[in-house]
Amino acid sequence: MPEISNFIQEPATVVQNESVSQGVYLMRLESPQIAKAIQPAQFVQILTDPGLSPFLRRPFSALRVQGNTFDIIYDVIGPGTERMQKAKIGDTLNVSGPLGQPFQPPQTKRILLVAGGVGLVPLAFLAWQHPAQRSNMVYLMGAANSTRMPNMDALLPQDLTRYLATDDGSVGHKGFVTDLISDHVITTDTTILTCGPHPMMARVAAIAADLNIPCYASLENHMACGFGACVGCVVEYKNFETDDRRYRRACLEGPVVDAAAIVW
Repeated sequence: MPEISNFIQEPATVVQNESVSQGVYLMRLESPQIAKAIQPAQFVQILTDPGLSPFLRRPFSALRVQGNTFDIIYDVIGPGTERMQKAKIGDTLNVSGPLGQPFQPPQTKRILLVAGGVGLVPLAFLAWQHPAQRSNMVYLMGAANSTRMPNMDALLPQDLTRYLATDDGSVGHKGFVTDLISDHVITTDTTILTCGPHPMMARVAAIAADLNIPCYASLENHMACGFGACVGCVVEYKNFETDDRRYRRACLEGPVVDAAAIVW
């Protein structure tokens, strides 16, 4: 059973908070201990209000680390993220983490990073953190349209090969980002890493299974507590030794999972 190590809770100072696409914001937080410890696909839990509404913290993965700061990307979809949107430079947020199991960079010749929406974050962090393997990486990014597609040049390393797709064709390929996968697979020597909306990741997992190549997904289940106590983020596994292992906590044993192992 995974254990939580290097758990930190500290006040984080807002250094930057700006829009990167319609309804989507980048926030830079100065948090020296967490910036030093967090790894790709791990997440922090942010207390968006010191009162009782919303009571639960909000989970966010890191986009990149620079010195004592780390960046997050968030979609404004409710009262918690609405409060974050209103945060000013110099404001302080209570942050805890890092939590969860991180992405490990594969050793294959092709590392295909398939992202959708704010799922771009942990895959971008992997690319930032592992420059020696960046030449093996191809980044595929999907969004609904041009207004929801951030300026990826500002969020990804400049030497990272990337291809974009939008549902309406306003940027890049017209159609789903999953349409691009087959064009960038090296047969027998590719690993796919993915993060994004559940239907997108399910399709990525199915394509990987058809091609018989490994695929790992960073799940975006809502994580209420973040450390396994509430059992609110469980995911069903296809194979399990005992009945109590059929469902496992995404926050503790994920968010990174073998995409072939779970029930989509």
